[in-house]
Amino acid sequence: MLPLTVTSTVQSPTDQELLEQMRLGSTSAFARLYHRYKHKVYPYCHRLVRNAEAAEDVVQETFLKIHRGIHLLQKPEHLRTWIFSIARNEALTHLRRTRHMEDLEGEAETVWDEDNPLEELEEQETKNIIQHYLGLLRPHYREFLVLREYEQLSYAEIAAITGATESAVKSGLFKARKALAKKLEPFFRERDGQ
Repeated sequence: MLPLTVTSTVQSPTDQELLEQMRLGSTSAFARLYHRYKHKVYPYCHRLVRNAEAAEDVVQETFLKIHRGIHLLQKPEHLRTWIFSIARNEALTHLRRTRHMEDLEGEAETVWDEDNPLEELEEQETKNIIQHYLGLLRPHYREFLVLREYEQLSYAEIAAITGATESAVKSGLFKARKALAKKLEPFFRERDGQ
C-alpha cells in the first residue's frame, strides 16, 4: 500500500482580508501588507525622487501613514490605489522640500527638467539611458509613465492616484512618450548604424 500524502495549500489572504484584520488591530496583517507592497512602492518612489536613501524614507513614511490612517479608507477594493496615492504625496512632499520644485502640478512649456548632451550617455547600456531620460522628465510626466509602464496601472487608477482626469493622464502619457522617443531616437539610430 502506498503512503497517502496530504498537501495543504494555505492561501494568502486577500487585500480586503488584510485590511479587515488591520482594522481589528492585527500587526501581523500590517506586516503582510507591507511585504506585499513594499517591492512595488519602492521602485515607484525611487523613480520619482531619484535617490535610493530618499526613496527608502518616502516608503517608510508611506507605510506609517497607511498604518495610522487605515480607518480612513472607505472602499477596500481601492487599497492599491490608496497606497500609491499616499506614496505619491510623500514623494512630491519630498521633492518640494528638497528641490523647491516650481510648477510641480501645472503644465509647463517643456516636459524636460534639463537637457543633457547625448554624448555623455553613448557608452552606457540602453537600459541606463532610458532610465536617465525618464529621470529628466518633469515629475508629473515621469510619474504617469512609471505608473503606466512599470506598475501597469490603468488610466483610471493613475487618475485616482494623481488627482488628474483620465484625459489629462492620456495626454500626459502621450507627451511624455513622444518627448522620450525624440530624445532616444539619435541614440538608437547611431547604435543601429543608420
